[in-house]
Amino acid sequence: MRVLLFFNELSCSAPQPREQVDEAMKQFVRVLRAVTDQRQDAALISDVKLKELELAPGYYLAEWSGRPANVDLWRWIRRMQNRAPFSDVLPPGVGEGVDYFSDGRAAKALRAAHLLDGMSVSLLVDTAWNTPWVQANRSVLTEDPNGEALLLEEAVEVRHGATLDHLRLHMEWIKQIGIPALKRGSEIWESRMDLYPSLLFLPQTEQQFSELRLDWVVPAAQELRRIDHAIGDWDPQRTREPTWRSNVTPEGETRRRLCKFKDFDGIPRVFDLHGRFTPGHGRVYFRLDPQTGKAIVAHVGLKLGI
Repeated sequence: MRVLLFFNELSCSAPQPREQVDEAMKQFVRVLRAVTDQRQDAALISDVKLKELELAPGYYLAEWSGRPANVDLWRWIRRMQNRAPFSDVLPPGVGEGVDYFSDGRAAKALRAAHLLDGMSVSLLVDTAWNTPWVQANRSVLTEDPNGEALLLEEAVEVRHGATLDHLRLHMEWIKQIGIPALKRGSEIWESRMDLYPSLLFLPQTEQQFSELRLDWVVPAAQELRRIDHAIGDWDPQRTREPTWRSNVTPEGETRRRLCKFKDFDGIPRVFDLHGRFTPGHGRVYFRLDPQTGKAIVAHVGLKLGI
């Protein structure tokens, strides 16, 4: 399951000076970039065509995006929008009979974010959206036990981000979304570049993932996520190793001989750093590559030598 960001169409209604809107757009792109730093599969979905979007009364995104200073920012937005898994704000058949409102206005992005376990993102030109959670009113059309139409109304909280500070509160969700739903090791392999931007995998790990025990799929994916998180924060110029988020250790001298694997260039190297996952003796063996600032994974499965 990918990270779905739904653009909050209600966040562009406040009259503001163009200079303030321009700053808000820069902040908006910083939020998008921060998400994709963690998840390459993140997609931006909008109910309105962004080029036709009115950022503030009389100031359209088409005008903003046409300025030379904003071309690269616009390309980033378009790149994320092109990853959207469906053309409408919701897939067909989802959310029928369910409506969401914010301050009395229909809220399509909040509706989609809540129904699909995504996150709404806003252009912060109105302080009403300066919050990591947005409250919306949900109306559900259903039937009572006698078959009569019944309208149920309730308040719900919708995950939301308009600043980097908001995003930090949701960062663990961003990193982990979709992992608990994995069923097969092959799904980890297929999603590796999206889930683990700081890890590289030697070719033999494809077979290892396909043969991974079913009860190891989610634990292995989570340990890889913890290793990736640590690598993502690592500066090889400052420290020899990252600050690990789990029990990562090197093998002892007598067991290092078990950890030799042919690297991408065909040269055998020692991959003795390893993380652990359970039940049993699950291991992820890897080595650090200071030149790229990444880790190269050589083995995912049973502890070597047993």
